[in-house]
Amino acid sequence: MPLTGGGGGVLQVMKTYHMYNADSISAQSKLKEAEKQEEKQIGKSVKQEDRQTPRSPDSTSNVRIEEKHVRRSSVKKIEKMKEKRQAKYTENKLKAIKARNEYLLALEATNASVFKYYIHDLSDLIDCCDLGYHASLNRALRTFLSAELNLEQSKHEGLDAIENAVENLDATSDKQRLMEMYNNVFCPPMKFEFQPHMGDMASQLCAQQPVQSELVQRCQQLQSRLSTLKIENEEVKKTMEATLQTIQDIVTVEDFDVSDCFQYSNSMESVKSTVSETFMSKPSIAKRRANQQETEQFYFTVRGSTPFKDWL
Repeated sequence: MPLTGGGGGVLQVMKTYHMYNADSISAQSKLKEAEKQEEKQIGKSVKQEDRQTPRSPDSTSNVRIEEKHVRRSSVKKIEKMKEKRQAKYTENKLKAIKARNEYLLALEATNASVFKYYIHDLSDLIDCCDLGYHASLNRALRTFLSAELNLEQSKHEGLDAIENAVENLDATSDKQRLMEMYNNVFCPPMKFEFQPHMGDMASQLCAQQPVQSELVQRCQQLQSRLSTLKIENEEVKKTMEATLQTIQDIVTVEDFDVSDCFQYSNSMESVKSTVSETFMSKPSIAKRRANQQETEQFYFTVRGSTPFKDWL
């Protein structure tokens, strides 16, 4: 039975566990019934031997032999039935233990996946969507400030307020404030709890002899897979960090100073003409935007190919 992640997978594993556990309980009831029949038959045989009355030697001997033969045949049938039911109960009990182990493993894996999503992945997704926004906004507003501060009739009070807002831009604190504001969205839900079935209160992995070797093999396989995934994840992480640094270098270029546009005249027409001829018409602007878009696309591709995404 494969390890399955997600709520639907846990539900399926739980149903399988309940089914096998019900079969185990049913087989146990049948075994107890067979044991009672065996005890009843043995007691009946003892009573019949005690109540036998003496007869003629020949007739008494024949009757006793015949009655013993019938009792032995009946006892053997009950013993065979008991053996079959004992074997069936052992088989069903082993299946129930394995199914319960799979259920507990699925619960653990699902809870870990949900925890990782709400604690780590959501924050990373916000970072991906927010990448470059604060830096671009910083550059745009600083460009606006540089132009306005060079005007003779600048509104100093308003510009000071905007400059103060720009200085306080902080992507990390804004993300934290957003997550705190919508705590019901970003807070991980309650863990999936083990649901015992029909009095089965064992809520931990069972390592009895029939399944111990299987669990050891499973543990070894998982450790080997985790080692491989860790190596792959480290490589992806290095590539991602290098790409992220490249993007940050692109979006944090300090090109907001436009004081050169005001060296001839302070009129708005002169500003527009100078900006269109110099600042906005630089070939490097279009090339830098193209490089930024290509780098961002590569970053999202690497971000989405993390080795742990298909772990469950």
